[in-house]
Order: sequence, then structure tokens, then C-alpha cells
Amino acid sequence: MLKNAYAIIIICLCCTKITNAQTADIIFSNANIITASTKGERANAMAIKNGKILFVGDIVEANKLKNSKTQFIDLGGKTIIPGFNDVHLHPNPETNFNELDHVIRIDTVTSIQSLLNILSAKAKITPNGMLIRARGYNESKLGIEPTCTILDKASTKHPIILTHASGHKSVVNSFILDINHITKETPNPKGGTFERFGDGNPNGICKEAAASNLTKNEAIIPFPEKSFDQLLANYRNYFNTLLSLGITSIGDAGADIKRLSIYQALANEHFPMRFNIMMIDKLLPEMEGGDAHHETDSWKTLSDFNSGSIAQTETDFFRVKSIKVFHGNSLSGKTCWLYEPYQMKNPATGNDDYYGIPYKRSQEELDSLFLAIHKKGLQIAVHSNGDREIDMVLKAFEKVYATGNPLNIHHRIEHCSVINDSIILKIKKLGVIPVLHNYINELGDLLDPYGDERLNNMFATKSFLEAGILPALHSDAPVSSYDPRTRWESTVIRTTTAGKILGPKQCVDAEDALIMYTKGGANATGELLKKGTLEKGKFADFVIIDENPLTIKPNQIHSIHINQTWLNGIMVYKSVQ
Repeated sequence: MLKNAYAIIIICLCCTKITNAQTADIIFSNANIITASTKGERANAMAIKNGKILFVGDIVEANKLKNSKTQFIDLGGKTIIPGFNDVHLHPNPETNFNELDHVIRIDTVTSIQSLLNILSAKAKITPNGMLIRARGYNESKLGIEPTCTILDKASTKHPIILTHASGHKSVVNSFILDINHITKETPNPKGGTFERFGDGNPNGICKEAAASNLTKNEAIIPFPEKSFDQLLANYRNYFNTLLSLGITSIGDAGADIKRLSIYQALANEHFPMRFNIMMIDKLLPEMEGGDAHHETDSWKTLSDFNSGSIAQTETDFFRVKSIKVFHGNSLSGKTCWLYEPYQMKNPATGNDDYYGIPYKRSQEELDSLFLAIHKKGLQIAVHSNGDREIDMVLKAFEKVYATGNPLNIHHRIEHCSVINDSIILKIKKLGVIPVLHNYINELGDLLDPYGDERLNNMFATKSFLEAGILPALHSDAPVSSYDPRTRWESTVIRTTTAGKILGPKQCVDAEDALIMYTKGGANATGELLKKGTLEKGKFADFVIIDENPLTIKPNQIHSIHINQTWLNGIMVYKSVQ
């Protein structure tokens, strides 16, 4: 009898442990839950335990998981969606205009005179010989393309460099041209172009590789160096802003070892953001402040992984398992390489024979680079925009996968902008993941030279989904705004600031766009078993919003009110409104 009594006690204790294990810390009720797991799947209750989702479904079932300590939150009909995952952006912490190293945002400047006023004001508080930087100029907003003679009106005593909205071309003043001895006789570098006035002299516009190293000249006075703690504080503020917009995971599309130490520090202090880092080497000074330029050394990055200077890392919050490779040029900068000519005059010839700028790496060089990265067990995230560039990338991936894929690595094409049916079929066959732009509402006015046919095969969200391929979406910030609501809306309506719909064939509904921005992002980093949808066992990373995004007018998605952001079952942002 005593033995049986002990057995009963043990069984009861085990049952108690099982019951406790299934008891929720928090239960959300009266909610409109869009799980993003399967299109159309909804729930009205969600239970959280130890930072993970314990249950998603009906409130009656959720109530079975409560005890006296369970916190109940009645959402009054508000909507829960998964946390946004911006899988490709370039973190660009804001600084004050008065700081010497400040990069001036000029993406909203709409006249040359306004541009000159801003640059002149900066020149007045900057020592002679120290660099003045601005980013985001847009010739469609300015009315004309700025040149060195225009920038000289702001200052001839300071080096001035303006980065285009695309991040793939720059315009400099005569100070920079002179100290680098760029003249009428200077040839175009491989993979780049110095644009010129009618007499052959450089006009200051430097495309792709032509912008390399222009600000590394000893004649330029360096900025005062910021301390590590100052840099860390700036990044902390930046990522807190992203949390306020519902972003719970990001992918840094090109961090060097210096910036990697920032992420390591943030991870060590348990900062509430999930970081996926794509490593590159040799960030150019003129591109610091946000833009990763294609003048990088992928072999050197791979060597750093091989030597242990960069450690492959994979935790729930910090992932370093990718190399960012450039094999292609810019879409909005109109330098990507195409099979058919742009619908614009060739700046060099004046004829209708402009196909963009061929990338300088050969097919054989690309093949060997990809194979070496693949054999190291690293994911390749390759920047490529034009159909001619993308075909080279896919040929290299075909050779890579022909050698085997024991680690089940799905490589990525970043942007993957101008495609065709053949490219879609190859991507599906290889299991490559397209990571798509969606910035038509901001930069669409720059895309007219691609023509209607190519625009209907650009940012091909609909075509990929119909082919059974799940793309990921991204902002490429600061190329376009990191606000996911803006990106979400642009994916749905594809409307420019002038009101023109570009590529209506590729419009998708709000739920498909949401799934790509959440589930698609997790899939792109190989973390779909952990996050990206609201399902049992996944991280409790989610956003509470006031509206139902699937029933409001699509052109109002940008104004959705972010009520709360939760990460790992903890509220990390709450609106004060």
C-alpha cells in the first residue's frame, strides 16, 4: 500500500509539472490575429510562455492554459501581426547637423538653390579642407543632375560629395576632382564611369567604381574620431526607433569588423533586436553613414572567416553566417546591366545604345568566389539588379549546387529587380531566395527609362508567389525609408509620387505583402522554424496595431498606428498616444 501511495504521489507531481509547463505567462484575448503562417489564417487569442508562443487560436482553448498568475490582456479588437523583419538595410544612425561628420539627408530637397543653401550652411561650420557629405539626392526632385560647377557655388575650400538616392553614384565638387587629378585625360575605371561635359572634362558625376577612393586623399582633413561608447549610443538610438515601427529583426547588408563589434556589444547587453549580419570588407569612407558600395573585397572577408578574425555565430539574437557580395550595379541609379537598352540616351554617345555598366568581375571569377564561400558553409547574399547580371549570378549558383549542398544553404539575390520568366524558373529550380525592393512610392519616378515591359517584371512579387517562391522584402535603408508601413503600402499599390502605377501586373494584396515582410524574411535567413509567423513554439515577436490592415484602404497602410512592439514575450515599445 505504501509503495502504491508513493506511486500516486509521483504521478500527481508529474501531472502538476506538466500542467505548470503548459500554463501561460500572458494571454491576449479579443484580438484580430493575422498569423502569416498561411494566407487567411486568423485567431482571436494567443498565449505566451517564457518568450515563446504557447498557443494561437480560440479564447476558449486559451483559457485552459491560465492559472492565478497568468496576465490577461484584452486587446479590444486590435490586430496582432508578426514583427517585421527588414532583412536588408544599412543602419545609419542619425547625428546632429552641427557634428562635423554629419551626413546630410537631402532626399526631400526639391531645388538646386535649396541644396546649395544647405551645403553652404554646413560649410560655414566646417573647417576648410574637411569633407562635407550628403546623401539621397534625386535628380527627378531637383529638376537637374547636380555637377561639380554647381557644388562649387557652395564651397571651393571644402571637399564635397553627394551620394545619389541609389547609393551607386556620387557627384563631387572641383576640390575633389583636383586633388585626385581627375581630368579630361583620365580614363574610366573598369566597372565605373566619370561623366563629362561636352568638352570632355569631368562634370563631377562618378558612377559605380568611379566613386572609389575619392575621399581617401591625404589632402582631406579627417573627422574627429568618435569613441566606441558614442557609436554604441548612436546605434542604440537607431534601433530603438526601428522597434517603435514594429521591426523586431534586421539584416545588416554589409558590416565590416568595426561595426561587427557594435553588434557584439548590443547582443552582450541583451538589446531587444534580432540581428543578422552580412559581412563585407573595405567600406569606403564616402559611403559610411549608410551606403555599402560595391567596391568591396569578398575574398578578404572569406579570409577573415577562415582565419577566425570573424567567427561564424548563430544565437537567437545574433547571427553571423553570411557574406555580402556585389555582382551588379544600381537600379534607380540606372547603371545595372541589361540585355536590352534603356529607354534613354547613352550619356557617352548620345545614341539609344545604353545597356548600363558591365560588372567588372568575369563569370569564372564569380564562379570561384561563390564556390569558396559555399564550401565554407556561409550564405551568399549577392547584390544584383539587372537581368544580365542576375543570369551570371544564377550560372554561378548552378555550378555551386552541382558540387552538393550538405548544409542545405539557400543563397540569396539581393534586390533581384529586373527579371524574366527564365530567371524565375532558374531561381525556383535552385532554391535561391529573392530579396526584393519595394520603393516605388519614393524612387519610382527614377525608373521610367526601364519601360513598361520591364517595369511589369520588376520587384516581381506576384510572379514569384505564383511560381511558388516566397520572396523576402526589404527597405535597403537609407536608400528608402525603413518604415515598414511605407514599404508595405508600396508593395501593394506600386504608385509613384506622381500617381503613376509602375508594373501593375506585380501588385499583391496586403496580406501577401505582410507574409513576405515577416515569414519571407525568416525564410531568407534560414530561421523559419524560429520566427516569422505567429505559431506555437516560435519566438513571441509581434506587433499590436490599432487597425485591421487587410480591410483599410491600401493607400492608408502607411498611417497604421503602431500600438506596441513585443520581442521574446516582452513589450519593448508602447505608443504614448
